Amino acid sequence: MITENTYENLCRLLGAWVNGGAPALDAPDFDALFQAADRHLLSAAACAALEQTGLMDACPPETARRFRDAGALAVRRTILMDAEREAILDFLEKSGIWYMPLKGVVLNGLYPRYGTRQFADNDILFDPSRWREVRDFMKGRGYKAHGVGEGTNDAYYKMPVYNFELHRRLFAGGGVAGRVSGFLAAAGAYYADVKDRLVKDEENRFGYHFRDEDFYVYYLAHSYRHWSGEGAGLRTVLDIYLYRRAKKDMDGTYIEGELEKLGLTEFESLFRALGEKLFGPAPAPALTGQERKALELVERSGVYGTLEHGVQSDLRQMQGGEGPIDGRTKAKYLLGQLFPDREWYRVNVPFAYQHGWIMPLYWVYRLGRAVFVNGGRTFKILREICLSSGSDNGTAGQGEDMECSKRSLP
Repeated sequence: MITENTYENLCRLLGAWVNGGAPALDAPDFDALFQAADRHLLSAAACAALEQTGLMDACPPETARRFRDAGALAVRRTILMDAEREAILDFLEKSGIWYMPLKGVVLNGLYPRYGTRQFADNDILFDPSRWREVRDFMKGRGYKAHGVGEGTNDAYYKMPVYNFELHRRLFAGGGVAGRVSGFLAAAGAYYADVKDRLVKDEENRFGYHFRDEDFYVYYLAHSYRHWSGEGAGLRTVLDIYLYRRAKKDMDGTYIEGELEKLGLTEFESLFRALGEKLFGPAPAPALTGQERKALELVERSGVYGTLEHGVQSDLRQMQGGEGPIDGRTKAKYLLGQLFPDREWYRVNVPFAYQHGWIMPLYWVYRLGRAVFVNGGRTFKILREICLSSGSDNGTAGQGEDMECSKRSLP
């Protein structure tokens, strides 16, 4: 069973691995350690750490096999995705389409061993005016497309392991159920002309990258979007720690100014402190009360957060204040899920937005999908709306992980 001690041991193990030390584990339950690492998409990293520190031999044989299988699978998947990504970037180059790899594609190289930063997909930002050409290319390579031309990114899947999100923009500005939160509005405006913030690659014609400082700000913005919704896990904390350690010469004054524009100053300070205390060289200062509370949510969230916490977070942001969530807020949220406003359609279903007469037909389609296609998840959302008191009661993290899903009825 995963306990607080399990997570303490996992952090000690990973901290020793990334810093080249020897972990002082406290009566480790290696089976629970695997479960916790797997929940946070850190099982390959934990495998490498156990091997490097000589602790793999202390694992029960079946648990050691699970760790090694996870490590081998992560390396295989990384090799395949790296090769496929190069093919996609080669197409973009030859087609004269500007592009920029994002998030994990950049962070992978900061981990001590190749293939130990696990991921669900690869993300690439590209020229939004050329999305139809990219769609045709991806379908020609055998990919199944999802949401192409809608929202902020086009998702492509192909067996056995290929999963790419090709972003036409980084933030749309529209919130769940058509509601625009202060952060999403700020991020949408901040990244509206994102290409102006990019630096041209020297080794190609159409590739770009963020400056180190701008990548850090973007990754924090991306992470906060998860944190303020479904939640964020230990992998995010480790990413931030490793990035800051690798980029010690970043311009702190510039970063502070940009974070202030996005309202992310406190979030950055919190996750930076968590990273240094959880994964930095021992001995580390004790966590503050705020950090301890945040860590408890991080541990429960898993790598993608949970449906339960996402609904609770939405309701709290919608109502504001500290009191219990009232029935009026719950009813407003549910109606917003069933009948999103025009801003939601502008971002997610542009065709319906441009042709307003289609919206009533889409309401019927949306409700039908909620009942007959996604009935199980719809029930969970309705249950959370009804039971939510607006406080994190400790149940978050026991329910549906949020990988490849949205807090939306259809």
